[in-house]
Amino acid sequence: MDLREFGLTRQQINVGCKVLKYQPFILSDDVQTGIAYSWRHIPDPRLPPALVFYRRHWRKQWDEITESNALLRRTYDGLIRFIASRYPGKTLLDVACNNGYFPVRAELFGMAPSFGMDIGGWYRKSVALLNSACGTHATFTHAVYDPGSHRAPLEGQYDVVVASAIMCHLPDPLNFLAFLASKAKEAIFFWGQLIDSSNLLVSYQPPHAGLHDRPFPFCFNDNTRISRGLMELSFKQLGFKHVIEVPWQHDWLSPYITQYRPAELDPAAVAALGEPGARASQGFDLLNEIEISSKHVGILATR
Repeated sequence: MDLREFGLTRQQINVGCKVLKYQPFILSDDVQTGIAYSWRHIPDPRLPPALVFYRRHWRKQWDEITESNALLRRTYDGLIRFIASRYPGKTLLDVACNNGYFPVRAELFGMAPSFGMDIGGWYRKSVALLNSACGTHATFTHAVYDPGSHRAPLEGQYDVVVASAIMCHLPDPLNFLAFLASKAKEAIFFWGQLIDSSNLLVSYQPPHAGLHDRPFPFCFNDNTRISRGLMELSFKQLGFKHVIEVPWQHDWLSPYITQYRPAELDPAAVAALGEPGARASQGFDLLNEIEISSKHVGILATR
């Protein structure tokens, strides 16, 4: 989100430099935030990545930083528009809202009221800053989904429930889908990796020391993925009869954006893997996909 258009004060910019990090925001001509540069250019972005960028410190990389975060902003905005255009004036809950991009942007695109929850209580300051800058009224709740109980301390239901880039860090993906369904009146929106198979599959990477240090089985929280077939069948079992995939746009991030990239393929070839027939021509079979990376997709499941 380009916050320059909202005329931030110097004080708001200073606060933003402290509380806006992971998601892609432009605070001024010389300060921006976001994970996309680390996704695209750092060997292992799970380790503490650079998230706040000052032009004076990153002059050589500034163009790459700007391009990467712009791609992520367009991706986020495109996904949120896809939801908001179908549910104007409806409520939205983002179950891992981080800095609050989805709830605030959803209100700007015509949904309201909107809500976000996350494990970090400090995100309350992020959402408060965005509300003050954008004139929105998104609500933040300090709450987190617990894989042990398969619940979160959050009351009520919401028209649309969003799970963006969070199931990849959970050991119990099917229980998580059930939790989402319990909170969604009309739709669930998922953004993340899906294994491109009609078979019913769940895949994990080995536990990663850079992520949350929890005992078995909760340590399996790195790049958790299920197959397209399992997700679609799960949604139908949960009462969501229609599953719609968001058409990916050429000016968004490549759907292959994680650190698990085929070393033998150049970036153009990896990006092309989403094209019909490309997997077979590049030798990118199911086993390679499980070991390396899956395509990121946006999925809207409706009742």
